[in-house]
Amino acid sequence: MTILFVALLARVFYLQIIDGKNLQVLAAEEWLRDLPLSSKRGEILDSSGVSLATTITTYDVYVRARNVEEPAKLARALSDLLNIEYEKTYTKVTNTSLSEILIKMQVDEDIALSLTEYKGVYLSQNVARVYPYSNLLTQVLGYCTIDNIGQAGLESYYDKYLKGVDGKSLTQTNAQGKEIENSLSYYIPSVAGADINTTIDVQMQSILERELMVAYEENKALGVSGIILDAQTGGIKAMSCLPGFDLNNVPRDDISSLQEMTKNSTVVDVYEPGSTFKLITLAAALNEGLTNIDEQFYCSGRCTVDGETIKCWKTVGHSSLTLLDAFKNSCNCVFVQLALRLGVDKYYEYLEYFGLGEKTGVDIASESSGIIMPKENVRNVDLARIGFGHAIAVTQLQMATVYAKITTGYEITPHLLESIISNGEVLYQTTTAKNEIKLSKSTIETVNMMLANNVNSEGNYTFIAGYDVGGKTGTAQKYGEDGQIATGKYISSFIGTYPATNPEYVIIICINEPSAGAYYGGVVAKPVGERVLKSIFETKAIAPTDASQLDNTPNILMPYIVGKSLADACSELKKLGLNVLFDGEGEYVVEQLPPEGTLLYLGEVVYIITN
Repeated sequence: MTILFVALLARVFYLQIIDGKNLQVLAAEEWLRDLPLSSKRGEILDSSGVSLATTITTYDVYVRARNVEEPAKLARALSDLLNIEYEKTYTKVTNTSLSEILIKMQVDEDIALSLTEYKGVYLSQNVARVYPYSNLLTQVLGYCTIDNIGQAGLESYYDKYLKGVDGKSLTQTNAQGKEIENSLSYYIPSVAGADINTTIDVQMQSILERELMVAYEENKALGVSGIILDAQTGGIKAMSCLPGFDLNNVPRDDISSLQEMTKNSTVVDVYEPGSTFKLITLAAALNEGLTNIDEQFYCSGRCTVDGETIKCWKTVGHSSLTLLDAFKNSCNCVFVQLALRLGVDKYYEYLEYFGLGEKTGVDIASESSGIIMPKENVRNVDLARIGFGHAIAVTQLQMATVYAKITTGYEITPHLLESIISNGEVLYQTTTAKNEIKLSKSTIETVNMMLANNVNSEGNYTFIAGYDVGGKTGTAQKYGEDGQIATGKYISSFIGTYPATNPEYVIIICINEPSAGAYYGGVVAKPVGERVLKSIFETKAIAPTDASQLDNTPNILMPYIVGKSLADACSELKKLGLNVLFDGEGEYVVEQLPPEGTLLYLGEVVYIITN
C-alpha cells in the first residue's frame, strides 16, 4: 500500500511540477479557439513622405458551424454579400467536424461587420495592401500575397521590416468546441511593421512613366525603361520599365506574363550599350594623357584590326576630325584607336575601377553583373570593339552609375532605401560617403564639357534652351538566341546629365526594339530624355542658367528631301544652317528625320538614310 501511495505521489508531482506547463498548453488548446489578427504592414514612402504603398483594415470571415442556428439563411447571406458559391458555402457552415472554417479573406469592413448579426460568424482583423498610384513603380514596389507576404520588389526585399508581428483573438469553448456564453475573451495585439522611406521622388517618377508610355506607343517598342539617378548620392529618384500593371489588381492568372512584367529590366537585363559606352574609353584615354580634345584623327569609314574589318556607323567615313568632333559625331574608328592605345591591361583596369562586370550593390533582387570577356581571352580586335560599346554587355543601372562617377568624380552606390522608421525610431539610415575616384579634375571637366557639346549644336540650337545639359546617345544591335546579330532589332538609348558642369542628376532612357521606322538613339531615345528633363525643370521650378537662350525659337522649315541625291540634299540642308548626319552608302535619300514641315533651330541636326 505504501508503495502504491508513493507511486501516486510521484505521478502527481510529475504532472503538476515537471510536466505542468506542457499540460496547461494542451488544455488551453482544447478550450480556447484562436483567430489570427494580422499586423499592419509598414508603409513605403517617397522622399517627401508621400505614401506609395499602404494598408487598410479588412476582415477575414470565419464560421463555427457548432454555433450556427440557421445554416441555410447564413449560407445565403454569405453567398450574396461575399459573392461566393452558395452550395460550397452551405457545406462549410454545416461542417461540425471542424472547430472553425475560413469563408473569405480580406473582406471590406462595412460588409464584414454586417455579418456579425448571424450566430456562428466570427471576424478576424486583417489588412489589405493598397497602392495609391496603381501602376506607378510596378517593378520597384512589387506586391504582396493575399497573406501580406512581400513577393517582389521592395515589398519582398524589405519584407522582414515591413511585415510586423501578428496577434491573436482567443475565445473559450466547451468540450464540443462550442463557445461558452458570457466567457472571457483574450486579445493579444499585433505589432505594426516599420515604415520604409525611399529615395523615390513621386513627381519625377510620374513624369518619367508618362513620357516612357508616349515613347512606347509612338515607337511601337517591345519595351521601354528609364532611370533618374541622383549623381551626388546614388539615390534613385525614378525608375520604370514598361509595360507594367496595376499593383491593386495583380494579374496572377498568367504566371509567365506576370513574371516578365515584374522583372526590373533596368537591373536584370543586360544589353550592348553602343556609343554611350564611348564615355568610358574617352575618360580613360584622357586621364592617361593619351589624347586631347584638339588631336586630329582621320576616319575612312572602316579600320582593320587583327585582319578583321571594323566599320564606322558612317560607312563613308568622317574624314578629318578632332577628338571633340569624334565624340560628338560618335566616330567608331577614333574610339578603336583610343582603346588600342590604352591596351588590354590598362583598359580592364578602368573597367574594374568603374565597377563594370560587377553588381552595383543596389537594393533590388536579381541584379546582373553584366558580361565582360575574361581579360586573358581578349584580342586586339575584341578590345577595339569594346572601345565603342560592342562586345560587352551592361545593365542600364550600371551605365547610369558609371556616368555619375565619371562626371562628378566620386564613388556612389545606387540605392532605393533612405531610412527605416518604427514608432518614430530610426532603425536604419543610409549614409553616403564622398570617396573620390582616380580621375583628374581636368579629365572630369573635359568630359563634362564634351557631353554638353554633344547635345548643343552650332547656331542657336540648344538641347533645352537656357539649361546646362549634357548627354550621349547610343544605338546597338541585339543578338538572337543563336548568338548572331538579330536583323532589324535594336536598343536605342540616351544618357543625359544635369547640370553638365557638375551633375546633380543622370538620366538614362532605353527603347527596346523600336519598330515604327526610326531606331537611332538620337531620334527615338533622346527626345524622351529632353521631354523628361523639361518637365522636371517646370515641375520643380528649376530656373534656367542662361535666360538669354529662352528667346530662341525654331524658324527653319524642314524641306522634303526624299528622292534627292545625297549631295543635293546635304547642300540644301547646309544652306539652311542645319547639320546633317546620314547613314548608308547609297546615292539617294530614302528616309529623312524629322519629316517635312517640322520647325527647326539654326544648327539643329537632321538625319538622312540613303539607299
